[in-house]
Amino acid sequence: MSGAVASHPAFTAALSLSALLLHTGPLRAEIALAPVGPVIDFARPPPIGPSWSSACSFHHAVCVHAPPSVSPSLALAALSSAENAWDVLTGALALPLPDVDLEGAWHIYLADGVAASGRALLTGRDPRARYDRGTSFALVDRATPPGCALDVALARALARAAIWRAAPGTDEASANAQTEALVHLAVPCADQSPDTLAFQAHPERTLADPWSDAFDFGASLFFDWLDATFAREVGGLLRGLLALAPSRTPPGAWRWSATPSGYDVLRASLKGALSTGSTIDDIFVRFAVERARATPSVRVAWHIPWPEHARRLASPEPVYPTGASYVLVDHAGAPAGAKLRLEAQWEDYGRMRWVVVKLDARGQTLAEMPVPSLDRATHASLTVESLEGVDSLLLVGVNVGSTEHPFDPDQEEWEPHGWLVTLEAQ
Repeated sequence: MSGAVASHPAFTAALSLSALLLHTGPLRAEIALAPVGPVIDFARPPPIGPSWSSACSFHHAVCVHAPPSVSPSLALAALSSAENAWDVLTGALALPLPDVDLEGAWHIYLADGVAASGRALLTGRDPRARYDRGTSFALVDRATPPGCALDVALARALARAAIWRAAPGTDEASANAQTEALVHLAVPCADQSPDTLAFQAHPERTLADPWSDAFDFGASLFFDWLDATFAREVGGLLRGLLALAPSRTPPGAWRWSATPSGYDVLRASLKGALSTGSTIDDIFVRFAVERARATPSVRVAWHIPWPEHARRLASPEPVYPTGASYVLVDHAGAPAGAKLRLEAQWEDYGRMRWVVVKLDARGQTLAEMPVPSLDRATHASLTVESLEGVDSLLLVGVNVGSTEHPFDPDQEEWEPHGWLVTLEAQ
């Protein structure tokens, strides 16, 4: 496989995710073909004038270029941050090296107004590789102060460059989320709260929604959880996603091939990961429940007192595939021995799963109860009993995808679905 992504030593060892995950299966031929992926959009690095300064590493194939208005100390600080990120991402985490140019270097340019402080942009495709392989360069905002912020910017650029090289057909939202998950591993001081806040404020949206950079970076919460839950070693699942998601795009195509996507890899490789017969649907449901425990707190659609009379609640916003809605019901004021009857219904062509979580006064989970329903049904019901010591009930409704096709992150539009929940004390 000369010239292919798999030529990297770490990727040669990662022939299947089974070497990286606790419970896995092979990548199967049943993965559905997706004919269209992201647009192939090449960028050009900024022109370097004679007054620019350059600093290249003695340890790695990386150079930093700065315009005359940038102090030499900032350029050297950027190079130091790049070397640190290179050591961790391509060393400890064993990500593939970004492709170098004919002079044997990967280039970083300090510039103004760079989105997210640091990013890597695609410059071309390697025509020698059997699988899609992208070349890139980095832009880093020169206003980024040295220290943790600059470390994050360089790690973000280098992690994105690794994805451009190994799986350039990854949709932009998922690439941003995976990039940020890698940054969390490489730079412990990274402040995740602003992005996580944007993500938690809109739980009904799909995990791969290119809605905003902040939401996409916050969606790293999903990949953080996947890696912490299923990887044998730190970063193993993230590395495996890249190793098993190389695509083959015909020369001259204007969009990447979308097969396989990272979600295809998860769908095939995490079968049975949670329990015998579990699927990626169970992964989405499990994450939605775990998401409610994350900080900052996820936004709830409804927070109501114990219903003295039957109440019917409608979804304030429809739920997109892989998204979730939350309803919080206080137990205070309920008579001793009271029960709660739950009736949920939702729109056709959407598959929803519901879970009831019993919480104590500290917000800790006392018990979880899945609400039984058929796979293609549009309703589910459950009577919740044994509420002694329960402070509140959290109802979690998850859209696990369409009845027509599996979830595809490259869809330009996802069909959301509304729901109705009737709650009645008994």
